[in-house]
Amino acid sequence: MFQKLKNYLWHLPRTVFWQTFYRFPQRSLTLIGVTGTDGKTSTCHLIHQILTEARLHTRSITTLNSPGLHTTSNFSSKIFFKLLRQYQREGVTHVVCETTSHALDQFRYFGCHFEVSVITNISHEHLDYHHSLTNYVLAKSRLFSQSKYKILNADDPHFSELKKLLKRNLSTYSIKNPSDFQAKNITISSDTLSFTLNKKSYVSDSPYKYQIYNLLAAISLSQKLKIDSDTIITSVRHFPETKGRREIVNNTLKLNCVIDFAHTPNALFETLTSLKNIYPHGKLICLFGATGGRDQTKRPIMGKIVSENCDVAIVTADDTRTETVEKINQQIISGFNLFKLKHKKFSYYNIFNRQDAFNLAVKIANPGDTIVACGKGHETSILHGKTEYPWSETEAFNSAFRNLSQNV
Repeated sequence: MFQKLKNYLWHLPRTVFWQTFYRFPQRSLTLIGVTGTDGKTSTCHLIHQILTEARLHTRSITTLNSPGLHTTSNFSSKIFFKLLRQYQREGVTHVVCETTSHALDQFRYFGCHFEVSVITNISHEHLDYHHSLTNYVLAKSRLFSQSKYKILNADDPHFSELKKLLKRNLSTYSIKNPSDFQAKNITISSDTLSFTLNKKSYVSDSPYKYQIYNLLAAISLSQKLKIDSDTIITSVRHFPETKGRREIVNNTLKLNCVIDFAHTPNALFETLTSLKNIYPHGKLICLFGATGGRDQTKRPIMGKIVSENCDVAIVTADDTRTETVEKINQQIISGFNLFKLKHKKFSYYNIFNRQDAFNLAVKIANPGDTIVACGKGHETSILHGKTEYPWSETEAFNSAFRNLSQNV
């Protein structure tokens, strides 16, 4: 109840004030919305690439390229409308917006009309704020009440709920279930994926199966904007590189080292299962933790998924905030698959210091093994207590490489 009152009495008036202050810049821009639990940033970057290829003057507002939007909860209406005003002055015509459930619930896009919006997926996340998946779904659906065209993932478990809330101008995409944009004849190799969609062939250099959904979301949205199919096909051949998403860290140890932002149960599952297909030989080592002061119920679920989809887990610190890393890690470990542990098909380490965890991962890995560091991705700091310390996943890997060579 307190949060609802705060939304109406604090966030909504602020949004009205700032869009008035910046002279309603949204009215002269074509806004494109992307929401969902996972895949928002990657999909935004892909849409931006397609529209740029189509020679539309486009900008994107995401967690990676916008000041003040580093997490789901700290992107203010002031920053948003200030950016729109800046883009308006630059002659931008289209703006791709990564829209979070927090921002939607707190009316930070109030007064905006989106030409077309798409949802990537909905899974277990932010229940510390929304309290239930039903509330989470309702918050996401607010984007579509402000959109002319709506595009849904027909394979998502919450598709039926969302569909009931929407009446007109609805399109769908999928792999499994029938839809308007259904990928068929899917082929995945070590460095490419391909599929057919409405009798046209698409090829991308990102061989992660879950990328098909991001591609379908971007393709279906672009077609709603009447972008030529040949332009889309050309554009998606190279999936835009996104800092901290499937980022490869080169080394001389013959290890497959990957950085990924995966920090939800669904994202961990998709990342780990994809890596097993891409790197079928050698051990899969997952280094991960969970953020403090956030939804605790997802921690054992994350532990279960990691224990069932990799060979070794190194549970370590993420942004602990005011919780202890010992407590967070134990909640993760409580979800590990006991059968796999008992039969020695899976092992784990509980390492409180994140750099020590990287050092250990590199030390125990053999040539051909894969190490994936999940959770921090592109972030440049790590939060312990109320203090942010400089942090880089790439530098943590490189430091571990140096540490190993010095101790050989």
